[in-house]
Amino acid sequence: MKQARILVILVLVVLMSLLAFVPAGAQDDAPPVLILPINQAQFLPGAIFDFRVEVHATALPENFAVTVNGTSAAEFFGAEGEAESWEFGGNVVRFNNEGNAAVAADFSPEALVGDYYNAQFGVVTVAMDGDALTAAIGGEAAALEAGADALTYTIVGGAADGLTAAFGLNADGEITGFDVAGVATFGVLAGDLPTPSSSLIWRNLIAPEAGEYVVEVTAGSTTQSVTWVVREALPGEARNVILFIADGMTVPMISAARAARGIDAGRPQNPLAMDGMEVRGLVSTSSVDSLMADSANTASALNTGHVGSVNATGVYADTSPSRLDDPRVETFAEMLKRLRGMSIGTITTSDWTDATPAAVFAHGRDRSDGSRAAFAVQPLDSGLLPEVIMGGGSRRLLPQSTEGSRRTDDRDVFAEYEAAGYTIVDSATALGETVSGDALPERLMGVFAPSDLNVWLDRNIYTENLGDFTDQPGLVDMTLAALDVLNQNENGFYLAVEAASVDKQFHPLDQERALSDLIEFDQAVEAAIAWAAENAPDTLIVVTSDHGHGYEVYGTVDVEEFNAATDYAGRIDAIGLYAAAGYPDYPDADGNGFPEWGDASVVFAGVVNNHGEYTEDFQVSTTPRVPSISDDAGNIVDNPDDDPNGILMSGNSPSNTGVHTLMDNPVFASGPGAEFFNVSAHQSEVFFGMAAAIGLDPSAEDGMVAAAPSSEKMATAGISLPASASGLGLLVAGVFLGLVLSGYRRNKTN
Repeated sequence: MKQARILVILVLVVLMSLLAFVPAGAQDDAPPVLILPINQAQFLPGAIFDFRVEVHATALPENFAVTVNGTSAAEFFGAEGEAESWEFGGNVVRFNNEGNAAVAADFSPEALVGDYYNAQFGVVTVAMDGDALTAAIGGEAAALEAGADALTYTIVGGAADGLTAAFGLNADGEITGFDVAGVATFGVLAGDLPTPSSSLIWRNLIAPEAGEYVVEVTAGSTTQSVTWVVREALPGEARNVILFIADGMTVPMISAARAARGIDAGRPQNPLAMDGMEVRGLVSTSSVDSLMADSANTASALNTGHVGSVNATGVYADTSPSRLDDPRVETFAEMLKRLRGMSIGTITTSDWTDATPAAVFAHGRDRSDGSRAAFAVQPLDSGLLPEVIMGGGSRRLLPQSTEGSRRTDDRDVFAEYEAAGYTIVDSATALGETVSGDALPERLMGVFAPSDLNVWLDRNIYTENLGDFTDQPGLVDMTLAALDVLNQNENGFYLAVEAASVDKQFHPLDQERALSDLIEFDQAVEAAIAWAAENAPDTLIVVTSDHGHGYEVYGTVDVEEFNAATDYAGRIDAIGLYAAAGYPDYPDADGNGFPEWGDASVVFAGVVNNHGEYTEDFQVSTTPRVPSISDDAGNIVDNPDDDPNGILMSGNSPSNTGVHTLMDNPVFASGPGAEFFNVSAHQSEVFFGMAAAIGLDPSAEDGMVAAAPSSEKMATAGISLPASASGLGLLVAGVFLGLVLSGYRRNKTN
């Protein structure tokens, strides 16, 4: 039986179909507009920033204009914006052809039915009509004649006559679109169409003098405005700033850490160093796009004074395809390096490219694993080289050919930092030897683990959990080493110190590991206070957190009674409330300030208020906890290997870990400028408080580098296109495409 012809209508767009994508009467439409920086953005005068305007349309309307206080943006800033365009969102399965050829041999043509899309030509709908595949665009039709296999066809008729179309399969044998040789590749439209965006961006602008600035954008019938506030710079007397961030720390955690160190007749016996600081306040943490926040946008608020989006570091998040080209705002460290030549340090108990430490120097809208390799080289590529970098994260620095690397290139980043003048150490022993020698290094990089450092409890008690990296420094040693190196600069320094695993251990609901790291953090604060008193009394010290976790102690647990109980009711009876709670009896036999969690007979009844299903026995675990897991159906269930004798806690969250909460964060301060922090405000005020303490005024400092382009590039920000301009361009493109296709068809028949 003669093989049936399979027909597919695939007309690539010519004049009329191209023009169909131009909005008629564009200036009468009301496209959405995105202005970045956003409304209420606050700046220091002279700070450097990027400015983007997005119009969610295929082209900027002919009446498009951007003004600042009534003056065209180009004239106001002395620069013309750079035009960019892209698509975002939607649901298009991008074309690939990784499928198995054997699968293609038996592929059914009915599976080719569907909607296909690409940015240049729009939507093609393929349907079955009898035993043929049909479709139409712009009133023209073409047929595909079966080729060498079930996914390859020759187009017959229409503007693309004679071209080859090849449908693609993914590794699972699913259609991902089709490729028309030499012309276009279409992906499967699996949902909403992508949204087009036309944009202008101004990079490296300088914030003007103090005042309010109204940015107004006109696009078609849309008029949208935002107000920026440039604040007065304040005088200050500090020379140095140390910012301590206990990731995830809240007031209830501070209360628990203090009580665990001893309490008698209601009075703490071993107060924390934070308790004795001069000033305290509260700061809120919500992000631009969500009530809830993560470490990236919160740490960025602390370091820039700008309120960003969840996952964004040092940028205002736009919709562009690249995660690294979003509008940047200058960080505190960048200002201090640019204007005063101050030394910069960032140290952490996590990977040093993680969200909180990276906020000192990095820029990108996605703090996830895919951006961290880029963050690791941004100091090298930008020239902002912190004098001190310490933490984990060696896998971000190794070329991709090295086992364990998380890079996708062949850069040996360790070698690049060494060539840039860094002394590199990889152990606590090497760190101690380096900073105790006769001459301190000018630049110091300490990378002590492939990823995060181990927590205090595992480094000091449960050392069998350390694996191959048994010689990691603690936060106190890293802090003191950093201070000695940074203090060599007569211009002063800024040091950011993070205790990352307060957060990282409250995610898996591990109160003992988290509180131990909080106590270690407090000891680093105490060490810095003592160091500053002796070496640099003109140092402002600020202590805060980036966000909170919903942890609280609500009573105590009699360990012997709890463990002896044979049922749920007996375990519940072992929990003491109110007068029955008494006090926990965590010993501290060696007097190092850390509770000996495993030797207590009465312990905290402490819980996190959000979690998946899990069991809790309130006692220290000898291994890091994994309270909840996912079953084969994807449901979050109790991990039977974690606290098997515990009380069942029914899940109240779609996450299998604890998550961040809304509560305000504490902020403590001592030293010159500390009085600023007697506040209840958004945490972005911490940036302005640090700037005020050292009298930072970017608009007046001698080191300021002009960032605006030359006057030769000045032009109006209002882009005025004749009504026929965009159509004429498409007409030329359509005719050119027709000629190319016609020529191609003639060549195919010769």
